[in-house]
Amino acid sequence: MQQVNLASDKKDEYYSRKLHENVPSLLLSSFYIGEKKSVFLKFYNPADSKIYFWSEYFLDSSNSKRHQPYCFVKKKFAAEAKSVVDQDPTKFKIQEVKKLDDIVDEEIEILKVLAPDPLSIGGTDNSFREKVTSWEADIKYHESYLYDLGLIPGAFYKRIGNNLIFHEFPIPKKVDQYLDNLFTSNKFQNNFNSNEYDKFLLKWSRLLNQPIPDIKRIAIDIEVDSEEGRMPTARDHDRLITAIGLSASDGFKKVYVLKRDESIDPTTLDPSIVLCNSEKEMLLLVFDILREYPVVLTYNGDDFDMPYLYARSQDPAIDLVDGKPIDKDQVPILVKRESFMKRGIQADPVTLRAGIHIDLFRTFQNKSVQNYAFSHKYSEFTLRAICEALLEDTKIEFEGSISDLSLEKLAEYCLKDADLTYRLSAFNDSLLMKLIIIISRISRMSIEDITRFGVNQWIRSLMFFEHRQQNILIPRRDELLQKGSSSTIAIIKEKKYRGGLVVEPELGIHFNVVVVDFASLYPSIIKVHNLSYETVNCPHKECKDDPLNHIEGTTHWICRKKRGMTSILIGTLRDLRVNYYKHLSKDTSLGKDDKQLYGVVSQAIKVILNATYGVMGAEIFPLYCLPVAEATAAIGRTTTTRTINKCKENHIKVIYGDTDSLFLKNPSSDGLNTISNWAKSELGVDLEIDKRYRYVVFSELKKNYLGVLEDGTVDVKGLTGKKSHTPPFIRNAFYEILNVLKDIFTEKDFANAKTRIKKIVHSLAEALEKKNIPLSDLSFNVMINKSPEKYGIKFQENKNHRAISLDGKDKSMESIKGIPQHIKAAKQLVELGRQLKAGDIISYVKTRTIEGVKPVELANKMDIDTEKYLDTMESTFDQILSSLNLNFKSIIGKPRQSNLDELFWT
Repeated sequence: MQQVNLASDKKDEYYSRKLHENVPSLLLSSFYIGEKKSVFLKFYNPADSKIYFWSEYFLDSSNSKRHQPYCFVKKKFAAEAKSVVDQDPTKFKIQEVKKLDDIVDEEIEILKVLAPDPLSIGGTDNSFREKVTSWEADIKYHESYLYDLGLIPGAFYKRIGNNLIFHEFPIPKKVDQYLDNLFTSNKFQNNFNSNEYDKFLLKWSRLLNQPIPDIKRIAIDIEVDSEEGRMPTARDHDRLITAIGLSASDGFKKVYVLKRDESIDPTTLDPSIVLCNSEKEMLLLVFDILREYPVVLTYNGDDFDMPYLYARSQDPAIDLVDGKPIDKDQVPILVKRESFMKRGIQADPVTLRAGIHIDLFRTFQNKSVQNYAFSHKYSEFTLRAICEALLEDTKIEFEGSISDLSLEKLAEYCLKDADLTYRLSAFNDSLLMKLIIIISRISRMSIEDITRFGVNQWIRSLMFFEHRQQNILIPRRDELLQKGSSSTIAIIKEKKYRGGLVVEPELGIHFNVVVVDFASLYPSIIKVHNLSYETVNCPHKECKDDPLNHIEGTTHWICRKKRGMTSILIGTLRDLRVNYYKHLSKDTSLGKDDKQLYGVVSQAIKVILNATYGVMGAEIFPLYCLPVAEATAAIGRTTTTRTINKCKENHIKVIYGDTDSLFLKNPSSDGLNTISNWAKSELGVDLEIDKRYRYVVFSELKKNYLGVLEDGTVDVKGLTGKKSHTPPFIRNAFYEILNVLKDIFTEKDFANAKTRIKKIVHSLAEALEKKNIPLSDLSFNVMINKSPEKYGIKFQENKNHRAISLDGKDKSMESIKGIPQHIKAAKQLVELGRQLKAGDIISYVKTRTIEGVKPVELANKMDIDTEKYLDTMESTFDQILSSLNLNFKSIIGKPRQSNLDELFWT
């Protein structure tokens, strides 16, 4: 077999660093190179902190034995498939293979259509899947390659000869003992053999217990010359890059700044500042540094920093001497589609030739990361907001344009942004990086994909991987739709079935309230009740005819002949987290590093599990099956109802309940233990104490309550007043009211608290009407999630004026309707020359002007629409006021509109 020496090919110098033999290396990513018609794998070697490559291309450049893109066609569409293949027999090949069809629960003969490249299968109007009804034709080829070879990103492998072997690390005896206990306690009911389940538990533990190296990485941030009336974009890329900041895990911290003043003495500058005589010199220096790091971090780098760096490097204007751009071989950045320069849009992730690029902006935007990994500590996705929430640090403030900053200030500003970006990956012992690795192991997805796609894609990848490993055909959406329709009536309009049970609250004040949660309720139900697309409404007549298999409140039944894939995968993850990793992370006999690893694993599994049911019940999910989602919710309602009845038997009063939480009034410790033990043994779920309230107040508003925890923390359902976009004057008053609530210990304290709260609200409304509140305190602060061009904001210039256009058509501002208020304000700023990009905060006030809003810097107090702010105050404070039986309009001396109408007609 021919051995290809890539090192001799200049174009392939990035991929010439082949994976060493017999050296444990971490698989980070897979990617397809069209020119070589092969998937390449990126491995990280902790021994030297470098990236190494492996590909079938190294072994066989003739394509004769390489893995090929393919899809499947069922026999009933065989004629169509053969007709397409016959038109180009040298391109496509057909093989007859056998696959398991889980929907009908039988092995079937099926056609496997192989192609020379991924686009021949899918991705263009002329692809095979556009002509023939196909299965598994929409899976990205670099993913399909991993699934077929059973390769798991985030795991360690050794290359032995031409084979990649999963590397097992020794497991401490104490850790294995916990696993043995889990095997013993998890013997399955329902006549299922536990061997298959135990095998998955073992595989998961061996995978997730692998160590996580502290990956060498560097963060980069760039600053670009500004121009009045224009925002720099990768499409135009006609503004100079004036500074590039770098901050790395090995202590490297430099900022490269364009020298524009010959009088500057370099010896007087901070040692971290490197002056560059030209932009080309600066880029070449930075590119050399980036090549030394396996992982490059940015914040919003996909949308701006990375494509702009690439675009400038390829612009002849970068070299004023000979007018030549930088040779592409010297540019470590790899832009998948250069058409963004023409379209003005960079939709694809930007990667590196020999490394990994992680855009932390996209990572922190992930709702599962926000809610479950970081407990919703941040509510905005700007670098400033996230750093303030997680690092207790922030960006450097300055007034005016970036171009007005002195060289030293520009360098300081740029380097600080780069350092903040790096620190987001490093705080709490590199928690974020470790979470990314563990989630990659669970989902079987490349690191770059993990950090850019949502949890539905994570779970999709996990399921697809397992289908391939078990030779099961992945069903099409139209097949899953035939599994059945909804048999319950949805309470929420957007839903197609009835969701979780809500127990109406007992209105009033309740002291000494304990909230208990069903730990991982829906994952527990999926496990215990064997829920999966192939097991709900299975094809077996004996399962359907047995009334014990039917799900209460629905027309669905559950299979008792086989264990469902979703039940095994989600069930084993749930058991490992609850009964294995949570215990290991608290075991004082284990080393600090081991305990920390198990804690991170537990947290990563929690992120996956907490999103499972939401994904299963979302139509966007490729394996969405309505009967499965409906069955899960129905069993959840039954579980909650049975628990409430058990509480009543034990004289424990339930004053409120919502899906997986119950509020219990003044329960005894013995009573709580009794209910918890019963739930575990009878229902297969864990009931845990979530919160202890000093008191809770329920109002008539649905799902609206406030309470004070034992430590004095005020907990208000929804917390509208604390959201960062709320005007400061309202938010500050909201916190002032919360402090009043902290002082309540008995029912008698409520009268004084109500008086104090009414005074706060009244004085605030009075100050508003007298226009005594500064504009900065009246501002709404909202982030723009996309670059202005993606909202349709761009310039159209003519001889007399510059006007904003939307989708290419000139429109006056007052004629544009249905646009979010912060976007209206953004349009006004762009029109006056402000540079805006995704992630920027727009501060605006509500006005009586035609537009209804103005940016703070363009408004004055006389513009303010007082009534709109009173409406905002009412909607914000109503959460608390209604709980205390207070009325906002009565407090400020304005009766409700209905009362005014009544007076008028009288």
